[in-house]
Amino acid sequence: MRRCRRRVRLRAGILALALVAGCGPWRGRLERPPALPLEKITVIETRVPQAGEQPAVVGRLQRHRIRPRETLLDVARDAGLGFSAVHDANPGVDEWVPPPDAEVVVPSRWIIPRSRYRGLVVNIPEMRLYMFPTDARPGERVPMLTWAVGIGVEEAPSPVGPFTVLSKDANPTWIVPASILRTRDNPERVVPPGPENPLGAYRIRLSKGLYSIHGTNDPWSIGRLTTHGCIRLYPEDIEVLYPLVGRGAPGELVYQPVKIGEDAGRIYVEVHDDVYRRFRDLERHALAEVEKAGLAARVDVELLRAAVRQKSGIPIDVTRRSERIRVPRLPGPPPRAEAPTRRL
Repeated sequence: MRRCRRRVRLRAGILALALVAGCGPWRGRLERPPALPLEKITVIETRVPQAGEQPAVVGRLQRHRIRPRETLLDVARDAGLGFSAVHDANPGVDEWVPPPDAEVVVPSRWIIPRSRYRGLVVNIPEMRLYMFPTDARPGERVPMLTWAVGIGVEEAPSPVGPFTVLSKDANPTWIVPASILRTRDNPERVVPPGPENPLGAYRIRLSKGLYSIHGTNDPWSIGRLTTHGCIRLYPEDIEVLYPLVGRGAPGELVYQPVKIGEDAGRIYVEVHDDVYRRFRDLERHALAEVEKAGLAARVDVELLRAAVRQKSGIPIDVTRRSERIRVPRLPGPPPRAEAPTRRL
């Protein structure tokens, strides 16, 4: 009996020491491991697709534990994302008062939009800008840069199509167009540089009417429909982009609410809201995109439909079950030796 009691007391003592020291299997039950700091993913190495290849899936999803007095807008800016991206990835989470210590998804993984893969590429429904070397070639591995943007409201949508950079100016003066002047409470025709100027500290003029890519004096407008058609970036992001863009640089504005890509032999779809309501049926459009890409035999239609309904803005694996066990293989002839990856 005494021996039994001594064993009980010994085990209790060992347990108490383990709890105090924070070791052993009990620690995980008392406290969560510390959350990893948010990473702002801006520079990514990627491969420019060749004919017959699907765009790559780049970046990585992150998870973040909400800190006291932190909002989803804070999380978005710290991660280099727009508000809508974080909001769509975390449905039901209050953007202004998220639950304390809640874990949220940070959607910093993307499918590259289909384009010419040269210069500046803006996918309007995604509200994101991608920058490739101006002379990128198919099959080449290149450094790609990417940033969140704000776009035009439904009444003044951002345009689509190719463009070139006409000019650049720091600390721009805004000459308010007559169409915008009529809608402003302050009827001043000229807005000088400063905190009241919605162009922010930098402007990149495009060869599409009066449209430009510029900064902003309202950072919370990134990832929203807030402009009269221009593309705006966080102040800290336009400051990085501005010196990298030269006059005459090419670019294009595309409208792709549904993007399809491939990673390690699996097919992914990334779906965003059809912000300008250009497709009568987004599900039918997604099916048409799969057919156009020649992937109908490899995609699970029900998984695709679920991704369209969800519109999370996150790449979702929609590979057919029979395809998931196949050895990944690039289409076309055997791969040739690639040129070295470029450096910024």
